[in-house]
Amino acid sequence: MDLGLKFVGDDCLTVPSKTIDKIDDSIIELAESMKDYMVQCNGIGLAAPQVGRNIRLIVVKLSTGNTEAMINPRISWTSDSRVKMEEGCLSIPDKLVWIDRPSKVRVKFQTLEGDFKYWCLHKMDARVFLHEYDHLEGILMTERL
Repeated sequence: MDLGLKFVGDDCLTVPSKTIDKIDDSIIELAESMKDYMVQCNGIGLAAPQVGRNIRLIVVKLSTGNTEAMINPRISWTSDSRVKMEEGCLSIPDKLVWIDRPSKVRVKFQTLEGDFKYWCLHKMDARVFLHEYDHLEGILMTERL
């Protein structure tokens, strides 16, 4: 599948994404293509809106080295403790901004197989998830300044 990265200014990056009702072959193919594309771009996260699809799908590379596709992710809790650090974004090339985010987050999502998972993400994994989750909400990192 040929994916084209969208950049700041593209409308698809500024609107909330729609829930995925059915995990079919097209969703699985998109997720796998997004994983490959993220690696090619030396990224650690990619959201479907960044490739022009306004659906609730993200892929993240975890600190374990595993890459996970997360369908319809939801946040159930964020920690009061926060960490400020620089973030970059594939859709905003050559720009780094300091962003303050929770250091831990609890999330619920579906796997490509349709199973539900409940995770507590910490440190960099939490940050990457929250960055990609923002994309699903139509929020760019520059709005977090």
